[in-house]
Amino acid sequence: MNWKNLEGASIADNPCWGGPEPHRHDLQYLLRVLGGSRSKLNSTEHITEDPISASSYAALMDRVISRLIIYNDDNYIAIHKPADLRMDGPHRATVHKLLLYLYPPPSMLHKTTDQDTAANEMSCQRRHEHLLESIAPLTNTSDLKDDPFRTVHQLDYATSGVLLMGKHRKAAGAACISFQERRAKKTYVAVVTANGNSNELPFGKGFFESMPILPESSLKPWAAGSLEKQYRKKRRRDTDGKGTFNGYMPEHAIFAKWRGYMIKKKKAGGVDANKRDGKLDASSKNGKQPNQDDVMSQLIQSTTQHLTPQAIDELLSIGPSWKKVKTHCDNSAKNDICSWPSTIQWMTKEYNQSTAAATAATTEDEQTTNQPVHKAKANDDETKQPGSSTSALPPLFRIQNEECDSFYICASIGEVGDGRFDVLVDPSAALPSTQPNTPLALPEMKPSLTRCTVLWRGYVHDATASSSAKEEGRVPVAK
Repeated sequence: MNWKNLEGASIADNPCWGGPEPHRHDLQYLLRVLGGSRSKLNSTEHITEDPISASSYAALMDRVISRLIIYNDDNYIAIHKPADLRMDGPHRATVHKLLLYLYPPPSMLHKTTDQDTAANEMSCQRRHEHLLESIAPLTNTSDLKDDPFRTVHQLDYATSGVLLMGKHRKAAGAACISFQERRAKKTYVAVVTANGNSNELPFGKGFFESMPILPESSLKPWAAGSLEKQYRKKRRRDTDGKGTFNGYMPEHAIFAKWRGYMIKKKKAGGVDANKRDGKLDASSKNGKQPNQDDVMSQLIQSTTQHLTPQAIDELLSIGPSWKKVKTHCDNSAKNDICSWPSTIQWMTKEYNQSTAAATAATTEDEQTTNQPVHKAKANDDETKQPGSSTSALPPLFRIQNEECDSFYICASIGEVGDGRFDVLVDPSAALPSTQPNTPLALPEMKPSLTRCTVLWRGYVHDATASSSAKEEGRVPVAK
């Protein structure tokens, strides 16, 4: 099979399990690596590229599934995610594409089931090629109506480990809440090398002796996701429509609202659907604050009146994908079409600012209602919130009565781009010296607390080591 016909997505990666040749970065090669007879994923020797026969195909799939699938039932699937593999997106190989190949939905199989009644070997080859060709252009779960897989949490591109996926919306939603509320616990294993040319083992006796030891009660503010809730509350106050918060709607969701509104209006014979139902501005007429449905209706009407019926039909005919609509608009020569993405951006900003203001007003009302009770205690607790100067945890510390090789890291984490994350002890202190010519020098930094346990210390062989501290090719590491 010619791999060039299966590119589909254009963004290239250079995974550890592949090689310098582009065709070793695609889904077909990843399947061969996972189903190969080698013991290490990053060992690509003896990866055959011969055509797949019926017997070799069955054996290949058995090895892939046994190595990849940890748990599988009607609601969830847990896999051992390989390193250097993205979750989804325009890449030749992703977790999403791998799962679709192993468990294709009915819409991907109907073309092969009627034809593949001939020789078993031809059936396997035809199924294999059909799945690769069908999966290549897909980028996310919305590309297939019957795509069964839903993201619950994510692992970074370079990170390998256990990854849980939902098999339907309800299961994925329940698992997402579990992760949000910190009821799901995650453990990472990392290998740490010594700093610079030192030949001393990392995390030695002096490292632990220099740390402050705190009582276990110091961790109470972080229990059960309480700090996460405070962080989200502050995020809602500070966002002013510029970030995500409870009730926030991104551009694609605003477009979906507009599209649904226009389809409903067309079915109603051009009569405004909300006006027909007597819903438009109902709260305003009653002297109340307009709800967010009213705000959305007003935004849609104010922006749509500048579009011709032909332009509306053209936008609706593209389909529900906001990504495809934006691409179509960027390539259009019509003024009302090419300016549509900026119109949706404006609607998104206006709607989210309105939602943030409404949320803040509701929160203030609730606080005013509950203010008289234990006011003095509330003020006292407020001064002891996590992150305040009176109760902030040190960047590195230990907890009393815990094992001697355990310690904690308290810092802020934020994505700086390309799947990379920076961890900063004090983001505000780093701001002036980080890209001073950029309006937003730092990404949004989220508070994080990580418990670390040193499992092993020792030396590993490294033939490339050249420093004097590593003369014998031994590198000090810790796990």
